[in-house]
Amino acid sequence: MSTGIILGLGLITIVISFYIILNIPYWMLLWNKRKGKNTELEKTYHLWVYSSDDSLNKFLKFCIYCLYAFGIYLFFEELLYRHF
Repeated sequence: MSTGIILGLGLITIVISFYIILNIPYWMLLWNKRKGKNTELEKTYHLWVYSSDDSLNKFLKFCIYCLYAFGIYLFFEELLYRHF
């Protein structure tokens, strides 16, 4: 395996695992809503912790998503042009 394929597989694994881990609380809220339980999160931290997703953090997330998308693009480009 070439380095591009190994890096691509690693990036895809990281993206999928982050997606699953970061969406578990949301999926639990949906599950509890379907069951008719209380859907409000228990706030154990200060209010600023929950509202700290400001524009700088959103921009950083966007940059990280762009980096992952570029890695996935290179991975598929490597797979496509390696066989031709």
